[in-house]
Amino acid sequence: MFLFIITIIFFLLVVICTLLVLLKKEMKKTFSQEIAFNSLWKVQSVLLSTLKFEDVVQQITNVILKDINYINMGYVIVVLALVDKDQKNLRRIGISRTEEAEEFIKRYPKPFTDIEIPLDEIKNIGVQAIRKNKILVTSNVADVLYPTVDADFVRNLQQKVGLKTTIVFPVVSRNRKLGILIFSLKKDQSKISDIEWAVMRNYAGSVGIAVENSVLFEDVSKSNEALTDANKKLEDLDKLKDDFVSIASHELRTPMTAIRSYAWMALNKADTPLSSKMQKYLQRTLISTERLINLVNDMLNISRIESGRVAISPISFDMVTLVKDVLVEVEPKSKEKQLNLLITGPILIPKVFADPDKVREVLLNLIGNAMKFTLNGGSISMSFFTDGQMVETSVKDSGVGISKEDLSKLFLKFGRLDDSYVAAATSGGTGLGLYICKSLITLMRGKIWASSEGLGKGTTFTFSLPAATPQVLANEENYTIRVSSGEAKNLEPVAI
Repeated sequence: MFLFIITIIFFLLVVICTLLVLLKKEMKKTFSQEIAFNSLWKVQSVLLSTLKFEDVVQQITNVILKDINYINMGYVIVVLALVDKDQKNLRRIGISRTEEAEEFIKRYPKPFTDIEIPLDEIKNIGVQAIRKNKILVTSNVADVLYPTVDADFVRNLQQKVGLKTTIVFPVVSRNRKLGILIFSLKKDQSKISDIEWAVMRNYAGSVGIAVENSVLFEDVSKSNEALTDANKKLEDLDKLKDDFVSIASHELRTPMTAIRSYAWMALNKADTPLSSKMQKYLQRTLISTERLINLVNDMLNISRIESGRVAISPISFDMVTLVKDVLVEVEPKSKEKQLNLLITGPILIPKVFADPDKVREVLLNLIGNAMKFTLNGGSISMSFFTDGQMVETSVKDSGVGISKEDLSKLFLKFGRLDDSYVAAATSGGTGLGLYICKSLITLMRGKIWASSEGLGKGTTFTFSLPAATPQVLANEENYTIRVSSGEAKNLEPVAI
């Protein structure tokens, strides 16, 4: 009986010891997995903390050794080599900063960054790893350096440094073979644990993502720098263009004004009678000179607007009163073509908050256009609309109209339309007036557009400007534009 009890107790002790051993193994496995997970999390956090290529390369070759302490587990050298852009060579990019790595570099017969392995050199284990997309292991460091240096020299150097195992991981991202990651250890392959293999495999995957992101970032950065330089050059050229246009326009306008004056004097104040042929020539000279002066004025206005030398000084004013003043101003010209100028619809609208001088330029341009393209005996009407926030002013004529295909081409610089609105002008035109109108309206926080039912059915130009509401008046600075440098320039007068 006593012997039976002893046997039972012994059996129970064996079972308990076995359970304790199994529990210890499971706890060790769980602990190792936790270490591996924490290590990979730390690796990815460090690798993804920067996008600058040089910093990424240095992190790749150092983080696993120092940040997660692999250097104390026999891992002493990490090398990153990437495939060059021509897809012809495998070039060394980075190496870890350890004593062993520095010793290897110091004794190696050529600079580290000059080590390039042709991708058709199939005896090189790094090339094999890329081609096969497979992890390869060797005990001979010369296998990853072939054929750049003598194998015996490398073996002697390997022994001095104490390297026993070299592992080559292919670096891949999105099925793109980017290069290789090389681990050199001071221990045999048989002593590498499963956890270490798992960490290295996942580390190589993280390296692929980090390298690709940094390369893309570098490419984008270089493209941005090139675009910035190009934009700066374009801005300089644009400024030179504006300065040239301004100077040339001023220089042209002075002699053109003199020619126009002399032509007018010859036609109207001649001391001797002129033949009909001479009158015809002088009349053509006067008209052509006026057209050239108008072109010069428009180019000067555009140059001043685009170079930021036009100030916007908004005030609250009555749009209807301004329109009536402009109609009185153009009335003599309208009578020459027997045009009927009128205001239609409601005129009880809120005041507008804008620069009245610039609005007057817009009205003169739009009404002048309407007069050009409306046949004798036609009509031009002005109308208004408001939603309480914006005030719309429309100029409608009974003229030649615009095809629907050409409506989108309006308001462009030199926007002359073939077989349509501008081309029909008997007095010519620069194609700049509507562009100036849009530029001024935009500066005053408004919009401008055109509509037409087609050729021969007239055209309506409409522009909207902010109503002088309490909210707008309280934010006057938002609607004011001051010239940042130099003196503000006035716009040249619009010719009707």
